[in-house]
Amino acid sequence: MLEPRPPIALTVLGGFLGAGKTTLLNHLLRAPQGERVLVMVNDFGAINIDAELVAQGAPGLPEGIINLANGCACCAIGGDLMQAFLKVLSLPEPPDRVVVEASGVADPARIAAMGRAGGHFRCDGVITVVDAQQVQALARDRYVGDTVQAQLRAADLLLLNKTDLVTPQELAALRRWLGAQARGVPVLESRQAEVDPRLILGPLLADPADAAAEPDIDHAARFVSHRFTTTHPLRRAALEAALASLPPQVLRAKGFVFLQGEDGPRVLQLCGRRWNLGSPGPAQNRRHTRIVLIAARQDDAPAFNAWSHFEACVAADG
Repeated sequence: MLEPRPPIALTVLGGFLGAGKTTLLNHLLRAPQGERVLVMVNDFGAINIDAELVAQGAPGLPEGIINLANGCACCAIGGDLMQAFLKVLSLPEPPDRVVVEASGVADPARIAAMGRAGGHFRCDGVITVVDAQQVQALARDRYVGDTVQAQLRAADLLLLNKTDLVTPQELAALRRWLGAQARGVPVLESRQAEVDPRLILGPLLADPADAAAEPDIDHAARFVSHRFTTTHPLRRAALEAALASLPPQVLRAKGFVFLQGEDGPRVLQLCGRRWNLGSPGPAQNRRHTRIVLIAARQDDAPAFNAWSHFEACVAADG
């Protein structure tokens, strides 16, 4: 009997027209991938896929899907997004992850919900790209304001792009405004949508198994990594509460988690305020929970301590 396929990871890129979604997507595609990624875009002609990424179509691929030289694939979304999702599921070798670039006027939350509907996709986060120079004016616009505000509320992570076009004072005020529009949503700043792919896509985060050998991430002193390890099992309810109460400066997390009463590890993935725990893996004798978290440095925020935050999750009878 064949085992059911694990859900395909789904990442949705949202944001209004001109915010920088396509620039971000091309940046992510240029980075080496640790998984097979299929990109879905609303209008294939609107995306600039670098020439070196394009490869010949492979036999057996449905019409409209092309292979990219970096191991990824790309397809255009027609009028029916659900049909596009079904096409992905029908591939002879489904991808590990689907990245959807939503239309500039679309609600990314609806796309994420549609992907989750059949249980075949696992949403790893909605990333809303924000134009630092234009977003406040757009949010007040009588015609598109509701759309822009819905895109902000849908986000699990806000990518505040084009920060080089505003002053430091304007940037600080904008961050406060975003905090009121999308409460509790982490904010990652960028110029020309250039970000470390590990902050957007799961598998490029440092392998927690090698955490001791990995140096802390420190891009111009903007980020710091934290680690939580224990040989004791964790209580699920307490872990869920701890994940739900992480401070906004924590942007990404990945790890292997042993829950009380289980002998196999679950894979934890967190992007912004969205997280999930996979199904238990094969039983292991060495049951070590290992979680790596990446946070933005914020001088005006209380210091984050991973052990203090997760300590209450450790089961007393472990």
